[in-house]
Amino acid sequence: MVLFVLVANLLVDLYARGVVRDALDEGARSAAVEGADAETCRARAQQVLDDLLRGPVGNDIEIECEFDGAFVVARAEGSLPAWLPMLVPAWELEFEATALREP
Repeated sequence: MVLFVLVANLLVDLYARGVVRDALDEGARSAAVEGADAETCRARAQQVLDDLLRGPVGNDIEIECEFDGAFVVARAEGSLPAWLPMLVPAWELEFEATALREP
């Protein structure tokens, strides 16, 4: 039973990592259009994260966006909780997505 829970936790964490990457990509693309700001990026990424990753799994993930020259950079940091913390630590994550801004 413990092995089943650990495998299920791994699968949920892999799904959550994919959601975070997709949210950052979507946020960066939304702020790449002319006239958009960093808050547009952060809000869109947070919306995707909230839509696809409900419950306590995504509560510790922080998203921030900034402009770096001609690029929009979206970053996420946080951790995914372990279902059996006495056996496995939380999975720390740190992702970044960039998009070229329209001239």
